[in-house]
Amino acid sequence: MRFDAEFYRRYYRDPATRISTPAEQLRLADFVCAYTAYLGFTVTRVLDAGCGLGHMRKSVVRFFPRAAYVGLETSDYLARKHDWVHQGLEEYRPQAPFDLVICHDVLQYLDDRTAARALANLGRISRGALYLSALTLEDWRSTADRSRSDGGVHLRPASWYRQRLARNFRHAGAGVLVRRGFTPVLWELERCWPTAGGQRRQRS
Repeated sequence: MRFDAEFYRRYYRDPATRISTPAEQLRLADFVCAYTAYLGFTVTRVLDAGCGLGHMRKSVVRFFPRAAYVGLETSDYLARKHDWVHQGLEEYRPQAPFDLVICHDVLQYLDDRTAARALANLGRISRGALYLSALTLEDWRSTADRSRSDGGVHLRPASWYRQRLARNFRHAGAGVLVRRGFTPVLWELERCWPTAGGQRRQRS
């Protein structure tokens, strides 16, 4: 099986081969939750789509202690181990939409047709904030640590995702500047999105 115990040992548990640490995952989740709260959303339902080992759950509970948390996972191994909802994002039909959806590094594992269905479904089940990242073709070329990253995925340009996301969402930005000379490691979809004409949005 692709997403069995060995997969998660290699990419998430073994310090010698994992792509990120639980602490790094927690920092990302803290940012997502804090920014969602800053934007003014009332969060009562959270979906962690492709939740994996559940590293982001701690932040969700801390920032939104009264919110219901749903972990969605296609891995039979993890669904049984952690009692996550065992289903793919493209087919998931919850009884009610979510105020915050986290979809971190999931869609590159889906083929084009399935990923498109998953993105369309996000438009149906999200009623507030969506954090989405996915490894793109440019990320693989210029950003990813190939010695640790899983290369057996579907690499697509960021524009493929942006075009489909724009049907239901718009980028909210974060307004963070960094000193010249410091280059944070960001996936392409985490960076500012260009407008259709290729220019950055400007305000007078």
